[in-house]
Amino acid sequence: MQKVQFIALNGRACWLSINEDFIESTRQHAIDEGKPTAYVAAATRVVEEPLLDDELCVVIVLPKVSSEAIDHSAQLVTPQVRTRPDGTPVACALLANARVAVNAHALNDAHPLDSGRLTILWIFEDKCTLHHYPYSEETEEWFWAAASVADGHRHEADYGVGTDIDTKAESIDVLEVLDYFLVETTE
Repeated sequence: MQKVQFIALNGRACWLSINEDFIESTRQHAIDEGKPTAYVAAATRVVEEPLLDDELCVVIVLPKVSSEAIDHSAQLVTPQVRTRPDGTPVACALLANARVAVNAHALNDAHPLDSGRLTILWIFEDKCTLHHYPYSEETEEWFWAAASVADGHRHEADYGVGTDIDTKAESIDVLEVLDYFLVETTE
């Protein structure tokens, strides 16, 4: 049985048992995809303890990234519009001190406003960790605005030509997790 460190919003930490089959299958799927990938799954499918009943979590799989490479404990979650390689704009959530950009639709599908927190399971090459991040109505409004901007630019004929929608504004490398999958429950 594999354990994962869980960091709650209040900063308290404990160890939880996780579903090893789920972890390995999502890790392998991300490897097969050839890029970092996110998933939205019922927390009960991920964690084997009833601590997170009726909650959905975002699973971010970074199979070629060490847990030491980014500050996944940083609490700030902010929106940004980025672009896919084909030029399509996408609203993203910046996590880990703006080092990881995750498709904001994944957050929306996880319904973090229901509990006032965003639950994320990070799967790195060397370990897994589970964190809660604060999520409020104000956060929800920020992401709604970012999605509106992305949707507004989606109708442009030449993506990226003559526009700067703050996609790569930072000089630091950002790990983009623009694809995500919904994991069906087995109930």
